[in-house]
Amino acid sequence: MAAPTIEVREVTKSFGTAQVLKGVSLDILAGKINFIIGRSGEGKSVLLKILTGLYRPDSGSVNYGQLNLAKAKTREINKLRRRMGLLFQEGALFDSMTVGENVIFPLWFHNLAKPAEANKKALDILGELGMARYFNLSVALLSTGEKKRVALARALIVDPEVVFFDEPTTGLDPLLGSQVDELIVHAQKVSQATVVVVSHDMAATLSLADRVTLLRLGQVVLSGSPDQFRKSPDREVVNFLSGGELA
Repeated sequence: MAAPTIEVREVTKSFGTAQVLKGVSLDILAGKINFIIGRSGEGKSVLLKILTGLYRPDSGSVNYGQLNLAKAKTREINKLRRRMGLLFQEGALFDSMTVGENVIFPLWFHNLAKPAEANKKALDILGELGMARYFNLSVALLSTGEKKRVALARALIVDPEVVFFDEPTTGLDPLLGSQVDELIVHAQKVSQATVVVVSHDMAATLSLADRVTLLRLGQVVLSGSPDQFRKSPDREVVNFLSGGELA
């Protein structure tokens, strides 16, 4: 088993009187595709925001090597974010910009490359995704699937150690969903990064994941390989895999 890139230990998070995460512990394995699954309202999105440093846990630890996000200084978290790529559910592209400008934006923002170098890098990544010919086109003219590819190129341009996908197939038809699944695998192969996918799509989870963590009411039900999920006798795991309601 690969050493974990991210170690989450006994993490809790509340908003007012509502406790969303209740002692969550899991390992995000380095260089692997890790899925965090569960129905809406189980704590997946809150956990994602904690993993990316947008929220701090109320208690527990989130360790990237020697750095614990729960206690890290803001400048340390910002530095860590430069090593992350994040593909938002809706892509979060800038419609007023071209494809190339969107992809290059993280390099501009973090002052990581000169213009000529940034342009070349963006063209190379877009080329890997079959989108180089759209470099000067406004993203407003792209299809949903094309926007997903541009958003992925933007996430990969900083050479991230970890790439996060937030519900990447939500609202997509089966064909587009399948294309996004292919992009996830492609992203891991191209970047050799650790991939974390927050999802409720069981078909994608079982076919793509190296490791799966199921959340239920802010707690971990099971964390393991897809094969462990298929063989689990746990009622909540069985119900989730079959599309039934969790008790």
